[in-house]
Amino acid sequence: MLERDMPRRAVVSKIADAHNMSKVEAELVLRTALSGVAEQVSKRGRFHVAEIGSIAIVKRKPRRYFNPRTQKESVSKGDVALKIKISKSMKQRALEEDK
Repeated sequence: MLERDMPRRAVVSKIADAHNMSKVEAELVLRTALSGVAEQVSKRGRFHVAEIGSIAIVKRKPRRYFNPRTQKESVSKGDVALKIKISKSMKQRALEEDK
């Protein structure tokens, strides 16, 4: 059975317990790591972590859509999204845990 999502507090507690540090210090470590990831994604458009996967910015093409309220067809602007690709080792790990 799958567990529920792990809240930020639980991640901070796990880091603090694993490395014998206070939760305040663990929170700073987590914030530093996440801000580093965000900085790399914004600068380079991509961030990769071995054995976990990668995060990339993807630009979507403009597309046509129908607005039912106005009964008009329009064209959307191009959109930007984050694409997350999980590594093979992480996929295998997830499949093993499902069994």
